[in-house]
Amino acid sequence: YLMYSGYVTLAYLWARMAAVAHAALESGAGDEDFYKAKISTAKFYFKRILPRVAGHKGAIEGGLDCLMDLDAEHFAF
Repeated sequence: YLMYSGYVTLAYLWARMAAVAHAALESGAGDEDFYKAKISTAKFYFKRILPRVAGHKGAIEGGLDCLMDLDAEHFAF
C-alpha cells in the first residue's frame, strides 16, 4: 500500500507543479527554461515512473492467501 500511495501522491504533486509551470509560461513570468524542464520532468514521471502503480495494484489485489501457504516449519534452517 505504501509504494502504491507514494506513486499516486507524487503524480498529484507533479501534476500541480506542471500546472503552475504552464501558467508561468503563459504569463511570461520567471525562467522559461526552468518551467519547460519542470514540464518535461512531469511528462517523464507520468510516462515512465507512474505505470509502476499497475504492478503494486496487482500485488494489493492478489490477496494474502499465498503468504499463509507455508507452515512455520518451512522457515527453519
